Amino acid sequence: MVLIGAIAATGQRLTLVFLKPLVTLLFPERAAETEQAVELSLLDRFSEGWIEPLIADVHIFGMGSEASAVAVLVGIMVAAAVVFALLQYWFLRMSRMIGIWMIVDLRQDLAQHLLRMGMRYHASRRLGDVVSRMTADVSTSLRLLNILVEELIQGPFNIFASLFLAYAAAPKATLGMLVFIPLLAWPIFKIGPRVRRRSARSQEKLGDTTHSLMQMLSGIRVVKAFRLEDREAAEFRKANDEFVHQTDRMVKAQATSQGFTAFLAQAGTGILIGVLVLVQVSGIRIFTDAGNMTLFFLGIGTMFAHVKRLSKALSNIFVSMGATERIFEVFDIPAETEEEGEGQPFDGFEHEIRFENVSFDYGIDEGPALQELSFSVRRGERIALVGPSGSGKSTLLDLIARFYKPSSGRILIDGVDLNEVRRADWLDRLAIVSQTPFLFQSTLGVNVRLGKRDASDEEVIQALQAAQLGDFLEEAKQGLDTEVGEGGTRLSGGQAQRVTIARAMLRNSDLLLLDEATSALDTHSERRVQEALHRLLTGRTAFVIAHRLSTIQDCDRILVLDGGRIEEEGSHETLLADGGHYAKMWQLQHQSGNEA
Repeated sequence: MVLIGAIAATGQRLTLVFLKPLVTLLFPERAAETEQAVELSLLDRFSEGWIEPLIADVHIFGMGSEASAVAVLVGIMVAAAVVFALLQYWFLRMSRMIGIWMIVDLRQDLAQHLLRMGMRYHASRRLGDVVSRMTADVSTSLRLLNILVEELIQGPFNIFASLFLAYAAAPKATLGMLVFIPLLAWPIFKIGPRVRRRSARSQEKLGDTTHSLMQMLSGIRVVKAFRLEDREAAEFRKANDEFVHQTDRMVKAQATSQGFTAFLAQAGTGILIGVLVLVQVSGIRIFTDAGNMTLFFLGIGTMFAHVKRLSKALSNIFVSMGATERIFEVFDIPAETEEEGEGQPFDGFEHEIRFENVSFDYGIDEGPALQELSFSVRRGERIALVGPSGSGKSTLLDLIARFYKPSSGRILIDGVDLNEVRRADWLDRLAIVSQTPFLFQSTLGVNVRLGKRDASDEEVIQALQAAQLGDFLEEAKQGLDTEVGEGGTRLSGGQAQRVTIARAMLRNSDLLLLDEATSALDTHSERRVQEALHRLLTGRTAFVIAHRLSTIQDCDRILVLDGGRIEEEGSHETLLADGGHYAKMWQLQHQSGNEA
């Protein structure tokens, strides 16, 4: 591709040498001056040795010699133009598609890297900023790749070919104007780094605007309910104003660089022509004839044009580098997920899960979320986790699911450290039902089948029936092909939750993690979900978080957490008899229920 681009760029410039004999035919009285020249230029020698013999005494289609010579020269230029235009076509097509392929690969690699990032990153990242890096920054990087594979390949060849053309026509004049080349490059390398820094700030502010917009639209119900339209619009305008301010600073630096280059190109051309005119009229021969003079100015003009184009391309590269740096900032963050196949194989635990002095800290200056937890859970045992908000219940489930690793201590599975177990095998043996059900924007069958990718339709239907969704499935005209909408918006809250339970049932896992699976439901939906959960929990090891204590009375053991520590432990009856925190929580909820 580089070779094709170089040939296309160089050929399009050098075919202009055929203009010299055409100009000579146009001004025949100037041709005689060549014989009086002290030294012939390279262009004169090429014309005398190759072009003039080609058109000497040529007669085509009954035309005269001069007309035939013009026809031959024009025909050669047209044929060359066709060849080099085709080469340019293939070069541009290949270079553009290479840029597209590279950007698609970059976006794919970035998405895969984000998916492999640990929960620490996803818990702290701003979704709008991540989306901005995946869209706006990647699109800006595409422009950088297009510039790199097009302008930086052909630009230098265009400049060198034009410069060689001018040198072949008038070497002394060409050497005299080379003083302007360093001046044209100076603003690019002087101001370019400033453009790059300001571009990065501009892209960062663009990420802020994306985050503000996504937050506003995702919370549109709250915005409408509390009449926050004007407030959110003002916040969005503030983010946009910051983006405009930073972009304006970047554009100023970019415009300064390109403006200075344009000034030098224009002024340099004017000064050069003026000096050459003075030298020529003083009697010092610079141009041997009109053809050489034409080719010199054409070469110098195209050279300056390509220098300006290349300087603009380099300026755009510095702009795009700011976006590219933001993308690779994400790649520089190490992924926390183990490689496929790493760790010991795992096909289910047989005896117990043991916590040994497990502590965990999110590292956000809020103190440890869990502190020296030690307890064991037998296979098939159901453990309830209760306690005030922030006591560490969800964190404990996240550690079991291996979303995080303990800051200290160990979680042992039949005596083997959980961190040494193959992650994929472990996740295949557990299922999670969270407080807020998440469904992909797809069909009912696809969302349930996530629990077991190769499940048959019959297995999916059985899971839905076990999750108390049999009647809904019978009423749905499209059956398993029923669309659930974005995030499950076409289903009620209870139905969406029962779909996630059906997914867990289909997985048929050994270990269940239930995070307040019924807290956001109405009484009727809660009853249906509880019936589904009862079937799901039968014969399985489970960790259940619940605020409604009435839903966990049948659990084998209850752990009462507070401040990241286990304050109480025992069955429902034992904890009530002890009269501690759990008994007080039960009394408050029971009293509230009676009043209701």
